[in-house]
Amino acid sequence: MNKRILAVSVVTAVLGLALHGQTFTLTPLSSFGGGDGWLSPGEGGITYLGTGSLERGLAYNPATGNLLLVSRNGGVGVYGLDAATGALVDSENVNGRLAGGTFLGSMIGTGTDGALYLANLTSTSSSSPFKIYSWASESSLFNGDAPALAHSGDPIGVTGRFGDSFDVIGGGSSTRIAVGAGNTALTTDNSFAVINPNDASVSYVTYAGTAPAQGDFRLGLTFTDADTVVGTQGGVFRVVDFTGTAGTLAGSPATLSLSERLMDYATIGGVGYLATVDTASSLVRIYDLTDPSNPALVASANNTSGILTSNGNGVGQVKFGAITGNSATLYAMSANQGIQAMTFTVVPEPEEYAMMAAGGLIAFGVWRRFRR
Repeated sequence: MNKRILAVSVVTAVLGLALHGQTFTLTPLSSFGGGDGWLSPGEGGITYLGTGSLERGLAYNPATGNLLLVSRNGGVGVYGLDAATGALVDSENVNGRLAGGTFLGSMIGTGTDGALYLANLTSTSSSSPFKIYSWASESSLFNGDAPALAHSGDPIGVTGRFGDSFDVIGGGSSTRIAVGAGNTALTTDNSFAVINPNDASVSYVTYAGTAPAQGDFRLGLTFTDADTVVGTQGGVFRVVDFTGTAGTLAGSPATLSLSERLMDYATIGGVGYLATVDTASSLVRIYDLTDPSNPALVASANNTSGILTSNGNGVGQVKFGAITGNSATLYAMSANQGIQAMTFTVVPEPEEYAMMAAGGLIAFGVWRRFRR
């Protein structure tokens, strides 16, 4: 083929893709879980990921690139997993260093500085307060160091259920932790608390105007920035802007499923995206959250197969992992249904394609002049 025709053909193909607008892919991370992007319960004989509702907490540590899984099988253990493969890197039984709660340890999160935060679960059936333990680093945890007690108390001033939803934002002195309230015996559990682990201060968000419904942050919540939280118990997303304890309900878009609950937020390629997990089916969905009152679904996928054990409590965690340019890894764990690993990619905008095409034409012109 004539080289000039070849070059024009390539440019035309690039521009043709651009005409279809921005596209998105959500595909299994092929190196994870034996090649299918799914570390299923008990796979390879592992005992720290099963179907007994003993695993609810999952986090990604940006300081080490590891996943951190909390399992209550044989006592509370924290397991470090290779984020690329799901293979066990390290583990530590922390049972003897925790005290109180319906569960001694349940949810986990990390700061941008690599600090670890482990929360218990407490409810009206427990006389113990809600607690958050912290380690300065992953190595501190796995070396057997005792944790610091970053918080102990009832975030809304009365005994309630806390520890089903949990998120961490920032690092160092700017670290903040959000926890949702859930207890149908209370009329004040329609919100969430923001905890500063550095001084143990608590801000329970209340509303002067329209307020969310009872329990609307109990099963899923995520920071989108330091003063905005999105939460749900299924059925509707609640978007709340807050300053201190004063909250404003900024949006209440409907979820696509009543069991769409677990969530995490990340900025990828300059755009904010919300990832969710359906706790009935393990289906993962990703939304463009540019307009928080009207999330736009851009991708969905499910790496699981066969008949899944029911996640009757509707709990678990989903977390974005490493982000590079327009691509990010994502890890999703609906309790009893294993851990999924996916790659989310945003195909460049048409303008970027046009620039690539123009660059190709210029390069071709330079090549032609050089060949003369």
